[in-house]
Parts: sequence; C-alpha cells; structure tokens
Amino acid sequence: MLTSGYPRTSRRFIEETCPERHPSEPLSDVHRDLAAALQERTEQVMLHLARRARAITGSRRLCVGGGVATNCVSIGRIIEAGVFDEVFVPPAPGDAGTAIGAAIAVHHDGHARQPLSGVTRACYLGPSFEGTALDLTLWPDLRQKTLGVETAEFLAEQLAHGMIVGLFQGRVEAGPRALGNRSILASPRERGVVERLNATVKYREPFRPFAPMVLAERAAEFFTLGQEAPYMSMASGVTDEAREMVPAIVHANGASRLQTVTRSQNPFMHEVLSAFARRTGVPVLINTSLNVKGKPICGTPAMALGCLADSGLDALLLEGRWITK
Repeated sequence: MLTSGYPRTSRRFIEETCPERHPSEPLSDVHRDLAAALQERTEQVMLHLARRARAITGSRRLCVGGGVATNCVSIGRIIEAGVFDEVFVPPAPGDAGTAIGAAIAVHHDGHARQPLSGVTRACYLGPSFEGTALDLTLWPDLRQKTLGVETAEFLAEQLAHGMIVGLFQGRVEAGPRALGNRSILASPRERGVVERLNATVKYREPFRPFAPMVLAERAAEFFTLGQEAPYMSMASGVTDEAREMVPAIVHANGASRLQTVTRSQNPFMHEVLSAFARRTGVPVLINTSLNVKGKPICGTPAMALGCLADSGLDALLLEGRWITK
C-alpha cells in the first residue's frame, strides 16, 4: 500500500515480522504481537517527544497535531505522565485539520480586518440539514413521527430501556469522531450490548470496543484522566465504579476513549445524558459513529435512513423526528 508515493513498510520489515494479511483472513498471534509492539513503540516515541517539547519550550500546555494524534492511548500516556498541565488535541488533527489551521494562521498573520470567530473550541463545522423534508419512498418499511419539546427526555427513556438509536442532528462533526451529532447511542448497562453493536449494527470484529460519552461535571466518578476530553481523542483509566456499573465501555487494557460533554459544547447531548442519569444513576452512554463498517459517516438524511434500514439499529432520531422500522 502506498501513501504519498512512499511505501508504508519495507520488504525487509515484512520478511522479519510477518506476511501481509488480507482483511478476509483471520488474525493470528503474530499479527497481534506485531500490533502490540508497534503500539508500545509509538507510545514511547510520543512520550519522549512530549518531554523534549516541554524541556525546549518550557510550556505547561501541549497541543498535538497530525494523524498520529488520533492514537488516543499515546495521548493518554502523555497526560498521565504529568509533563503538562493540559494536553489538547483538536477535533480534526490530521491533514484536513492542518489545512484549517494553516488557513487560520494566514488569516491572523496577514492582519485581516475581519476577526475570525466560531472556530476556537468548535467541532461542529460541517453542513446542517435542519428543516429538510424527508422522503421515505425508498424505504417503505420505515415510519416516522415528530417529537415535541421533550425530545431529550424521550430519547433517554428509550436508551434506558435498551434501544440502540441513531442520532442525526445539527451540523456534521469535523474530524474522525462522532461527537453527538452523527452518532449511534446505546446504554452501557445493557448485557451483551457490545456484542450486539458489533454483530448487527457495525458489522465488525467482536473484539472492537466502544467509546463512552459522559457528563463533564461527573467524569471523575468514572474516569481518572483528570482533564476534559471534548473530542474523544484521549484514552483514560477507569475507576472501580466504572468497572462495576458500566463494564461495557472498559477495553481489555483497562482504559476507555472517552468524550466529556459540557452544556456549552452540545446542549442537547448534555440534556440527554442528564436525563439518562436521572433514570439509571449513570451519566454515561456508548457513543459510536452513525455508519456501518466500510461506509462513511452518515452526512445526509438519506444516508442515515439507509443506515437504519440496512442495519440492526432499533430507531433513528433525525432532527426531532422519531423513525422506526
């Protein structure tokens, strides 16, 4: 496989580690060992670079960019090391986000008359489809009804009863993570929910974990990170309470890639989490992207309707409309 004209691995690397594996072939121990070794080395290098940056600059805050910044376990290692007071990863740390940053830098350095606004700490930068009429003729088995002002309470109630629900609201998230606008939500308290999500909704390997979203003001009850993680880009250790109450969001390594939600960041999801907590005592939901394996995130209403029709989702909340099969 080639990226930007350069091979990702050399022939010698392949010969001395393991042969290339086709996606349809089963994983063996040598593949698992190689992945674990590469991950461990990545963490070592990133932590070394972070310490070097601290020593050279004297800064107490670190911003990590580039595609490797999506390696949430490495970011978590840097935070846990206590090298910095705060570590920040933007919502789109890869090439697309770098382009946004470059444009902002040129705007700022060029002494533009019009000040820039709406970008700092923002992650919902894509298109919105509020008010768009829905055409269900392609999906005759789908039914819809319009919800009232208690939409968040209604959604929390369905999730508390074990439903797996797609959520399509507002503007599309920038970056690789679904952050509550193009998400699939489920209760982490349901027995077998991870197996069901992987087998009937996401159609992916059974070992794949799912990330939690949590009320920022109650995150310390369940996670040990010690800082906000608004863009689901940091892995955190978990507390005994998390292991006991929401084991579905704890990965095999004892960590979780969490998203902390504040009222200012996403008022609707903050309301849903609060309503779910009132019903269950747990301010945590499973949050994964609104798509199935091999498909992009559902950026349009038609894509979301297709995802509902073709997967094991129980329902879809699309801009205030409750859609079921």
